[in-house]
Amino acid sequence: MLQITRQTEYAIRGLQELTRRNDDAPVQLKVIAGSCEVSEAFLAKIFQMLAQAGIVKSHRGVKGGFSLARPAGQIALREVVEVCEGGIVLNHCLRKVDPCEDAGTCQVAGVWREAQAALTGALDRTSLADIA
Repeated sequence: MLQITRQTEYAIRGLQELTRRNDDAPVQLKVIAGSCEVSEAFLAKIFQMLAQAGIVKSHRGVKGGFSLARPAGQIALREVVEVCEGGIVLNHCLRKVDPCEDAGTCQVAGVWREAQAALTGALDRTSLADIA
């Protein structure tokens, strides 16, 4: 079965919540987790990764929380998926590091490339603003 992990699903849910608020004021993690029905501890780990990738900003202190690092229209779903999944590769023959030896002659490698291009294209064309 080919599917994204819960980590990616929860990241998208949390980012949708930040986008819907359409405010630069930080939102506390417990508020985001509660509205998304996600474990606060798991969401904290996810949002730390998103902060390191420059997708969200972390704000410390009593009025701390998280906010989007850029306008929602400038954050593509592909960025979120790649951060959470560690990249997008449908088959090992498409990996840049240690690809399959037969990638150049394999009859199905072209199909994998086309499918991956379609997926990444759809994710590139869809921003957080589009799904909020």
